[in-house]
Amino acid sequence: MLDNKALEATNIQHAIIGDAMSSLPDILHNLTKTRLAALASVYKVPGRSKMKKGELADKLLECITDKEVLKSTLLMARAEEWKLFKSFVEEAVVQDNYVPYGYYAYWLDHGLVISYFSDSKLYLLVPDEVKSVYAELEASSFRSVLDRYQLVFRYISAAANFYGAIKPDKLVEIFNEQNEEEITVQELTSFYEQFSGRDQLFRMYRGYLIVEDLVYSDDAAEFKRLLKSMKGKSYYVPEKDELLKYSNGLYYEMTPQLTALRSYIIKELCQDADIVDDLIDVIQLDCSLESPIQEIMHEFKIRKIEFDSLEQVQMVTYLVTEAYNHTRLASNGGYTPLERRAISKELESGYRPAVPPFRAQVKNQVISKKIGRNDPCPCGSGLKYKKCCGK
Repeated sequence: MLDNKALEATNIQHAIIGDAMSSLPDILHNLTKTRLAALASVYKVPGRSKMKKGELADKLLECITDKEVLKSTLLMARAEEWKLFKSFVEEAVVQDNYVPYGYYAYWLDHGLVISYFSDSKLYLLVPDEVKSVYAELEASSFRSVLDRYQLVFRYISAAANFYGAIKPDKLVEIFNEQNEEEITVQELTSFYEQFSGRDQLFRMYRGYLIVEDLVYSDDAAEFKRLLKSMKGKSYYVPEKDELLKYSNGLYYEMTPQLTALRSYIIKELCQDADIVDDLIDVIQLDCSLESPIQEIMHEFKIRKIEFDSLEQVQMVTYLVTEAYNHTRLASNGGYTPLERRAISKELESGYRPAVPPFRAQVKNQVISKKIGRNDPCPCGSGLKYKKCCGK
């Protein structure tokens, strides 16, 4: 996250230097030809390359205050952008040097929010004419349309993040089970096409809605691997409120097992909460990706968190294994390894933890001596400690 100094510098870079003005005609006619050309490009103004500065300003005034154009622009806003826009509409002007640029860049690019920098202060406002058109929209059925757009967007984002890849008809089934106002596959596809007018973290690929980074190579190996691992498996469907939390790509369930791992690290290995929280984020991600235990243990070394004994390594390995066993995996259709094993009726009597692919098994004996570099690695890899987790 950027610090305040960096946030301020970014905001100033994109602000107009001078006193704030709220009249859109005045604003547009005072912009540089370069900035007008950028706005004209966003609105795809025909013949813009041949227009003079005044002509561009007048044409942009028509575009920006067109009710249908404004409606389309508003519908494509993301939740954090929308929240900020509403707060700006309710005020004559907002003074905040440290507002995150990413939250209002979309509005700035469309001329719906203007920023000024004067006397070492950043001012942000919605032009008067935009407020008037927006008020007309609010008086109509726009609010219900916006709510539906945002709900469908959150479902698409959440499903892509949670499942990795999902067929549109399955997502429609989930949506309709959790909402009174149902949706069809055709409607979902139409929404997706509109959302695709902006860069998104999801995309349609070979008939699946997928998280964007699932296809990062020409051979789409990760996508194929996921489909193969999912073949014949059912989907775990969280409750609506829980599922929609995954529309935030950084969200994950903080399970009791992750909490126990964090508590142990804080108590025994590192008292810096910020470092430990960052480590837990990475461990959870590694578990969800089914990464080797060596990669997870290397994260401790990166953060200069050292183990004093094999007992500590043994305990951390056990706790990581528990975290993995309770991690919801895309390869399991959202089920945890333990849940999937139960569904497959592979468990015998009594409690048997699912063994993660990274072979996180350790012996049960309590070892208190320091780990020697030539000792067998307690992760169970069969390698010496110096060749494995001690690298």
